[in-house]
Amino acid sequence: MKRLSLLLITTLFISAMPGRALALPPARNVYSQDAQGHNSNGIDLKVWSGYGLTINFISTGETIKQVWLGDPSHFALSSNGNLCQRGASNDENCGTGGATVLFLRQIKPIDFPSLTSSVDGSTVMTVITNSSLGQKQYQFKLIPAKGKPEYTSLIIKPDSDRPKPLLVEKPNNRNLNTTTISTRNSAQSNRFSNNNSPVLNASSLRNDANSIALGLAVAVGNGTIKPKSGEWRKAQDTIRLLRKGKPRVEAIRLSGIPQNLFNQLIQWGQRR
Repeated sequence: MKRLSLLLITTLFISAMPGRALALPPARNVYSQDAQGHNSNGIDLKVWSGYGLTINFISTGETIKQVWLGDPSHFALSSNGNLCQRGASNDENCGTGGATVLFLRQIKPIDFPSLTSSVDGSTVMTVITNSSLGQKQYQFKLIPAKGKPEYTSLIIKPDSDRPKPLLVEKPNNRNLNTTTISTRNSAQSNRFSNNNSPVLNASSLRNDANSIALGLAVAVGNGTIKPKSGEWRKAQDTIRLLRKGKPRVEAIRLSGIPQNLFNQLIQWGQRR
């Protein structure tokens, strides 16, 4: 009896300790056009075992009409409203259940005799939505994952919420020389400054943002990146985040820019 009482007291004490609540991972945000299949390569999404993933269309004002999973053997799907059934997508009343959020979770693999399965368990999910502007098609690559999740929610934001693009102008010789001198002076001062200095960090991030902007101008000029493309928007978002003081790793994660593209733009920008 004493052991039971001690266990109960210990459990209550641990439960009452402040700061012990499990913190949810931050939500991932993308803009509508970046996730539409005909305008981009779609969005890669990890679904962590035991956690699941919500895809939220509420802020776009769209309702989810129909969803297809290329390989349904590794994921289960549910929603907060009725969806169109297979073969009923042309029905005017189909998909009027007001679904705005999808919930995905991993399941133990199911062997469907008539279906093929991917080697790594990943698959493509296509989502059709309805709004006052008509239908939209979204594509997501679902990837099963294990361990601690980086995010458990994806929020689709309307394109009208996207900040205006940063203007990237080709610098003249005078501006280029000024930028080069400023970067050189900043690099020299780094040798004698405390690495934790807020001034140094801000200067370093500002130089990164300038290098990305110049590198983006190079990429547009040589045809590697097309203006207003998904990569162009991600680079613009990266510049904006760096100028707001976000560290490199966080700016890359929030903008969704591929690491290799970030490195390439930095390299091109530093050569200008």
